[in-house]
Amino acid sequence: MSATRIILEDFNFEWTIVGLKRFLDYWYEGRSLSEMAELFRRPEEEVLILMIDFSKRGKIKERPNGVGANEPMYIKKCTMSYKKRDLRKLFEQQPVYYVCPHHDFIWDEKDIILFRQMWQDHEPIRHIANRLARNVDEILLLIIDQADLGKIETRKGGVFGKEDKQHEEKEHPVAI
Repeated sequence: MSATRIILEDFNFEWTIVGLKRFLDYWYEGRSLSEMAELFRRPEEEVLILMIDFSKRGKIKERPNGVGANEPMYIKKCTMSYKKRDLRKLFEQQPVYYVCPHHDFIWDEKDIILFRQMWQDHEPIRHIANRLARNVDEILLLIIDQADLGKIETRKGGVFGKEDKQHEEKEHPVAI
């Protein structure tokens, strides 16, 4: 029987409405991931997970330099006001917002070991997700967890691994 593990268990997934509104401001001002983490006084990984969550929910637009510093993005004042008011919907059931509420953070140790091997073998994230019967977002969370623990190293091709060359040649506006 394989042991189970909860990934990212030491992370703070809770965000207040004030924090989320500030995040929107920082995103459209073009602030980098590291700058936002410093302003929020939170680890970069926690802010990155919020970026992933908001990107999937369509709450933020892609930026040319992804999570790096960017030029400020123009957004109409009324559009930004709407985006901030719309955040209230995230708080209908609870007083704080929990990032990635529908993801499974429980992993079998044997799957984590298999993931590490596939990562080392430069398998693309889609292949890893298929092999482990997980969605790509959950693999992204595992990558963050394992990198934070020092169990995996950065690799050429990033999450795309040894996937076809078109990913290396394309410019990706959001580096997630």
